Amino acid sequence: MGNSSTVLGRTRRWAAVGVIAAGVAVVAPMAAVGPLATAAPSSSAAPSASSEPELDGIPEPSIPMPVADGALGYLATRSATLWLDDRGADDVIRNLPVPPAYVDANRGMATNLERELKSAKDTPGACLQIIIDGPDGSGGLFNYGFYAVEKQYCPK
Repeated sequence: MGNSSTVLGRTRRWAAVGVIAAGVAVVAPMAAVGPLATAAPSSSAAPSASSEPELDGIPEPSIPMPVADGALGYLATRSATLWLDDRGADDVIRNLPVPPAYVDANRGMATNLERELKSAKDTPGACLQIIIDGPDGSGGLFNYGFYAVEKQYCPK
């Protein structure tokens, strides 16, 4: 997978996407349903090397992740989170036609989204947070983070 960042003792995974089209498929519906989250800066992402989904180690929902200055953060409602899972957003990303250099990054991002959506879906009231940050110099266009968030932090 991608780089890890630790917040309050919890390790979460980042996955990067190589093309903007993947972000549009996921972020466009979320922008309309969740408020912009702001918080302290967080670490940036790196491309993933995963080529096949591996869902071991499903994370527990946690507090919302910090959103770095200049990044965008969205907290989806519970219903938007379930809607996104029902539509197979991870499979959409996994199957996007991308240049060969970005296939592994897209698959890694899809696996991360699948893992976090499963965690949010399987936890009553939990929702999904999406963080979009600019490039970190690794050659990607944007970095995307997906996180399952505890019920008390989710917008109604």
